[in-house]
Amino acid sequence: MPSKKHAPTQGNLPDITDPVEWAAYYWKEQNLDGDPQRFQALTSLLRFERIVADKVDTELKGHGLNMTDYLMLMTLELSESGTRLISSLARNLLVHATTATLATDRLEARGFLYRSPHPTDRRATCVTITDEGRETVAKATRALSESGFGMPGTTPRMVKDLMKSLTAMRDAAGDTRPSGSRAPKNAHE
Repeated sequence: MPSKKHAPTQGNLPDITDPVEWAAYYWKEQNLDGDPQRFQALTSLLRFERIVADKVDTELKGHGLNMTDYLMLMTLELSESGTRLISSLARNLLVHATTATLATDRLEARGFLYRSPHPTDRRATCVTITDEGRETVAKATRALSESGFGMPGTTPRMVKDLMKSLTAMRDAAGDTRPSGSRAPKNAHE
């Protein structure tokens, strides 16, 4: 293992204000093993995710929703029939089935959705968005849209480039469906 260099003394510290650039500088200064560029990408991605999530969470609180509630309602709103399996919602939202069930409990208590038994699988439960749920998610979506979905100051080109890069990376990680396959349309998928 290469020997590590010591950080500069107090008298000659670089003037770096970006935390990601700071990490890159000290990674190089200390001659650390590993891939500094991927570490910087990870750090930058996580910092941006936190910035966006904090802004979105603040906006959603004004509508009495949290991120999971909002994304669950939007998934139902975007589905062809407004109905999905709870297990399908959990997979789609990348949350544990318990989290999806708790969100269903919250949203059902507020009249935003309702449960029904699956028509052929008695172990499965369907969830359907209500008119009140549609109205609430529409208001929240308008507010998020007006605030740039937590990305103020970004240009349409920046968002397009970000989506292109993230889609390619998600594809490389196996998160996207093969080209030509269809998206789930109903509660049975």
